[in-house]
Amino acid sequence: MNFENVKLFIEAFSGLGLFLFGMIYLESQIRLSAGRMFKRLVRWMTSTPLKSLFAGFVTTAIFQSSSVVTLMALSLIGAGLIGLESAIGIIFGANIGTTVTAWIVGIVGFKMDIKLISYVFVGIGGLGSVLIDEESRWRNVMHAMVGFGLIFMGLEGMKESFSGFAHTISFESYRFDHDYWYALLGFAITAVIQSSSASIAIVQSALFAHIIGFEAAAAFVVGANVGTTVTAILGAIGGSPDKKRTAIAHLFFNVSTGLVALAALPWLITLTSMALAGADAVIRIALFHTIFNVLGVVLWYPFIGLLANWLKRFFKHEQAHATKYIHNVSPQLPDVALAAIVNEIGHLVEEVENFSLLAVNVPPVKVLEENEPIDKLLDRYDENMDLAYTRQYAHIRRIEGEILRFVAEASAQKGDDVWHEKLQKAARATTYQATAAKAIKDMLHDLDRWYDAETNEERAFLKNLRYQIIRSVQAFHHAFLGDERATGEIENIYKKIAISYRNSMELIADIAKNRMISSEMMTIAINDLHLSKSFTKSLRNTLQEMEGLRHSNAVNEVKENLKAV
Repeated sequence: MNFENVKLFIEAFSGLGLFLFGMIYLESQIRLSAGRMFKRLVRWMTSTPLKSLFAGFVTTAIFQSSSVVTLMALSLIGAGLIGLESAIGIIFGANIGTTVTAWIVGIVGFKMDIKLISYVFVGIGGLGSVLIDEESRWRNVMHAMVGFGLIFMGLEGMKESFSGFAHTISFESYRFDHDYWYALLGFAITAVIQSSSASIAIVQSALFAHIIGFEAAAAFVVGANVGTTVTAILGAIGGSPDKKRTAIAHLFFNVSTGLVALAALPWLITLTSMALAGADAVIRIALFHTIFNVLGVVLWYPFIGLLANWLKRFFKHEQAHATKYIHNVSPQLPDVALAAIVNEIGHLVEEVENFSLLAVNVPPVKVLEENEPIDKLLDRYDENMDLAYTRQYAHIRRIEGEILRFVAEASAQKGDDVWHEKLQKAARATTYQATAAKAIKDMLHDLDRWYDAETNEERAFLKNLRYQIIRSVQAFHHAFLGDERATGEIENIYKKIAISYRNSMELIADIAKNRMISSEMMTIAINDLHLSKSFTKSLRNTLQEMEGLRHSNAVNEVKENLKAV
């Protein structure tokens, strides 16, 4: 291979890299500037399969990627924001929407001075990115223009290199005997680079340079369409049953549509040639891509409901319980139900304690079991652990909800006033625990900022804040297990936090003296003091509500369960 061919290969490879990077960069910037709009649009437009299909088409045309829209649909169904039929409709629409890229590439990329277009977009977008304020939404638009320009710059590189190949290399010996092999090649390339738009741009460049024929290019496009299913399958791994069903629907639709298109390939090619008799191959391949995708949607759209119902028979699994006790008993058995509720509150307490201590980056075992001095713990664990706090908090809220639902079901049973009062105390104790967790959750973002602080005043405030939370949890833990001394101690801690608010304000006054600390951090400090006070108050109130349940046998079970953890 001579130097000229090596140069052409480098240009083709670099062009593909630029094209892919431009696509990814464009997607990311549009997602930043229009992500919320996308979710609002999808939720508004998914009440019927037809609206869902249209939503998939529009959003894919905007994002220029069926893969990103498919992954967003998987995320929405995983979050329970849309149903299975709506997700299938979005994917059907995304398959049509992805053909818009082929039309843009075919019309603009091979009909105009593409190099000049790419320079204009990159130039305007680059200058705008530098000149526009960072907080402005227009900055994302400028970034998106850079991505759009890079797409055309990469396309120009592929187009020129493929044209060079056509003049320097004979491809006759490299061509497949049957067009169906090109379908397999299209599937493989798309599965690897995770972009059917890039694969189709490659085949359009090869068509433009007359390296392959139209029939081979059409088969390649069919294979590329099936290759996009790999992204959805990877995105559904480990997800909810509905996410897996949606990925299977995507696979089923694209494979069946691809098989029909390959079986009817000669007729579809004839139809494409008749529709655009005078157009060149680059434009006709975009039309072919559109025709067989629309054909697939027309064939499958009437059966979306049947497909969804059929898929619901698969990926069934036993519901994982957030609770440890109440899901095993009936609310119709008063004594057993109350014991289970109290035990479950103990489980909730354990989760809230762990969540609170991890939030201030201290291992719970060091505080609750080994009882190490707090000052030593603060010095030893002074780095931000950066854990999955959102998942922990969601788990706590789920336990809370299950307890309150069980209490409501138990309250519907016949019982005396004492029984119902105990249920109400349990419900209030549960709510106070949830309020304590909420205070910590609201503090998480602020804690991240305090850890990044550079001044002595800010570091002193963080240490004081962490100390208050750890000491409150420690006293509460022992009080909940029945230590009367600890019960009085948490009452004293709360009073000290309330009374010593003036001392805390002195810390804020020290912060205010340092001009390097922003006014925003002053506000955050005041907010965090309120949250710390609310946290300790909620723990204290939990103990007061549990006092009415102290004499039941269930409390002893709680103690034993917590001691065994």
